[in-house]
Amino acid sequence: MPTNIPRFMSQRARWLVLLALWVGAVGWSLHSSIDDIRRHNQDVVTEGARNMFRMVVLTRLWNSQHGGVYVAVDEQTKPNPYLKHPLRDISDNHGRQLTLINPAYMTRLISELARQDEGVVFRITSLKPVNPRNAADDWERNALEAFERGVPEVSGFESNGSDGLKHRYMAPLLVVDACLKCHAAQGYQVGDVRGGISVTQRYEPFLAAARPSERQAWIIHGLIFILVTGGVWWLLEQLRRRWEDLLGKIAEVETARDELVQSEKLASLGRMVAGFAHEINTPIGVAVGAVTNSEHTLDEIDRLLGSEEVSEDDLRAALATLRQGDELAMSNLRRAAALVQSFKRTSIDQSADHERIFSLRELIEDVLHSLQNQLKRLPVSVTVDCPENLKIDGLPGLLEQLMTNLLMNSVTHGFDQGTQSGKISIQAKRQGERLILSYADTGAGMTPEVLSHLFEPFFTTRRGQGGSGLGMYICHNIVKAKLGGTIACQSKAGEGVHFLIDLPARFVE
Repeated sequence: MPTNIPRFMSQRARWLVLLALWVGAVGWSLHSSIDDIRRHNQDVVTEGARNMFRMVVLTRLWNSQHGGVYVAVDEQTKPNPYLKHPLRDISDNHGRQLTLINPAYMTRLISELARQDEGVVFRITSLKPVNPRNAADDWERNALEAFERGVPEVSGFESNGSDGLKHRYMAPLLVVDACLKCHAAQGYQVGDVRGGISVTQRYEPFLAAARPSERQAWIIHGLIFILVTGGVWWLLEQLRRRWEDLLGKIAEVETARDELVQSEKLASLGRMVAGFAHEINTPIGVAVGAVTNSEHTLDEIDRLLGSEEVSEDDLRAALATLRQGDELAMSNLRRAAALVQSFKRTSIDQSADHERIFSLRELIEDVLHSLQNQLKRLPVSVTVDCPENLKIDGLPGLLEQLMTNLLMNSVTHGFDQGTQSGKISIQAKRQGERLILSYADTGAGMTPEVLSHLFEPFFTTRRGQGGSGLGMYICHNIVKAKLGGTIACQSKAGEGVHFLIDLPARFVE
């Protein structure tokens, strides 16, 4: 049973470890959420550029399939000086000047319109451009070289001091049959990478669109962090206080238990004293009677000696009576002295835990003598199987308390205060450096439910009949906590009990 609060609960500074872990978890989640928002934002802008590239490619394909388109010449649309075509410039039936617009020229014209309207720049470029204005910059050149290695598309960001962060996208233009009309002279074949179309757009509008989502992520994570931190801190504080209260209650219960255990020991000693007093009364009474009778005999001898004539037979008879009284008194006084010596050993051993060398057989007999007053009135026989030379250097008081509790448990519960007859057997033997005690009775036994609670403190089947529920708990505590051994019990209702006790011991040869 714990007797103090774990350091983690008692020292609030240790809670900061949990707080640090929680900060790390929330920070990681926030970073992941914002990263997902920004990755989604990048996917959106990349997909927009990809769609723009597809539309330009489709427009170029339509133009190429129709061999180009003619449009009226004006300030914005002038003849393409890089287009070598015999019918580049013509006049219609109304005398208007028309010029042929090929796919590349049309791409540049559409790009200029897009730049003015949407702020999006796309243009065609190549490593071998016909128009020098279509020459690739450094970023585009790297992308075109990647296309030559089989890369399907390239996207990324580029920072410009004046325009800020820009998103750039580029995909390759592959040579088709329609392209060979104008570019066969450059050595291209169908399927070759002729160049690419790059799409450049300002990234700031997309960042601005993502800021509300990022702000929402910050707010949600902040609220979760505050609520969980406050809730967990409050719960830990409540748990710490409950733990302190619980330890206080445990201390009170342990104090009460120790007091009850001590009371039970004193009660056991009191029963022993009562039994001793009853037992010693008999030999003392007989001795007193013998001495009193001897006094009468001495008076008779004195009377005989004072008479004129003394019969030898009468005198010898009086002396024989005196001698018998003396022998009777001495034998009973020796018996009383043995009882006193047994009581002295038992009482001292049970009242103080002192180590000494003792005979186990003598210890068991002392306990039986101390309980003789309870046992002799019962139809119960006790047999002891213990070697005479089994001597131990240890704590006899604990073993006496153990045997006393086992015997009284049999008397009270096994034989129902003597209303049932039976047998008690006590066996002891040495096994290596261990003492094996076997205690059994043929009493009422126990049900499985009672057996499962046998060694619990305050458990008794005689709650209203004076039972304290501490007898078997004390036995368990003596064997396990104080002597470092084991105690096991086997029992069935109506078949008695059998205790097997295994103890470490220091034997004296």
